[in-house]
Amino acid sequence: MMKILLLPFLQFPSGHHQTADAISAYLKEIDASVTIKKVDIFSYTSPLAEQLTSYFYLTAIKRAPSFYSRIYQNNACSKEDQRLSFYELIFLKSIKKLIKQENPDMIICTHCLPSSLVNLLKKEGQLSVPVMNVYTDYFINSIWGLDQIDVHLAPSRSSKHFLMSQGVTPEKIAVTGIPVHPLITPKVGGTARQSPPYHVLVSGGNLGVGAIERINFTSFSGKINYFVLCGKNEQLYKRIEQMDHPFLQPISYISSREEMNRLYEQMDIMLSKPGGVTISECIRKGIPLCLLDTLPGPEERNEQFLMEENLAIKANLDELENSLLDFLENSTERHKIQQSLSNHLKDQDNIETILTDSLKKRL
Repeated sequence: MMKILLLPFLQFPSGHHQTADAISAYLKEIDASVTIKKVDIFSYTSPLAEQLTSYFYLTAIKRAPSFYSRIYQNNACSKEDQRLSFYELIFLKSIKKLIKQENPDMIICTHCLPSSLVNLLKKEGQLSVPVMNVYTDYFINSIWGLDQIDVHLAPSRSSKHFLMSQGVTPEKIAVTGIPVHPLITPKVGGTARQSPPYHVLVSGGNLGVGAIERINFTSFSGKINYFVLCGKNEQLYKRIEQMDHPFLQPISYISSREEMNRLYEQMDIMLSKPGGVTISECIRKGIPLCLLDTLPGPEERNEQFLMEENLAIKANLDELENSLLDFLENSTERHKIQQSLSNHLKDQDNIETILTDSLKKRL
């Protein structure tokens, strides 16, 4: 029986965990007998330290975004090696213990830090099992381990070119996009609405951070129905519910991906911050993105990618409805972005084929 170790990082709900869960679902579809274990190495090392770090991270991006952005740029976008030594000091002993304890046949990393650690172990001859990197943003930071990794699931062609510029051979790279759960399926049939009321899905309030908290939901015309994903943010849900607005519907946490898939099917555009998984789900569903303010860090690079690839438009929060209607009522602009979304999806390799091939090599 094959055993696979999935390595995200931190415990709060993030793209690293969503992508790990998506990979797990694909693997189980391919071979139900595979044993899969997902472990956050930080919580494994020290649960209390992980909780404190998660708290300070969320506080920093909410209250001091520019400060956090500078920290991220200095830490994750530089070529210095000192930071890896710092991570080694904290986590290397734990990850060795975890790997010995679990004895996996394959390791899959959805976060840069565990990737850098297992890359180091392979380089030093302390690890022989194959390792796969699954990138969860449209930017590959300098912490990711690269040279010893056996398979890279790249989010885009430009990411593949970057990996090749870092010495990774093309045979090790598949362009799969950021993996999303297999129950989020490509949109089948139907045409986009050509007249009001349009349907807009609003996302980004789950963690209680970001521009969604600043949107004025009281001055809308009726040409757009807004469906607001509140996740586990109960304060946001109650605030919208108390408005009792006919064109505004709060949606609490959705655990069913089938239900989420059905909701996507009804939408004309998504209003969201540019998180990697959200982007990839919208590309898969063919839903244009209208971008809220980015959170500091990789989302800033995600926004740059989306605008360069003509996969999104930018929202003006002060005149939100006008921004949306300027796009939704412009058939030419809508067609351009729909074509870009379609081309981007067609340009991707089949993730099931890549994962099947990876499993076969270990059977």
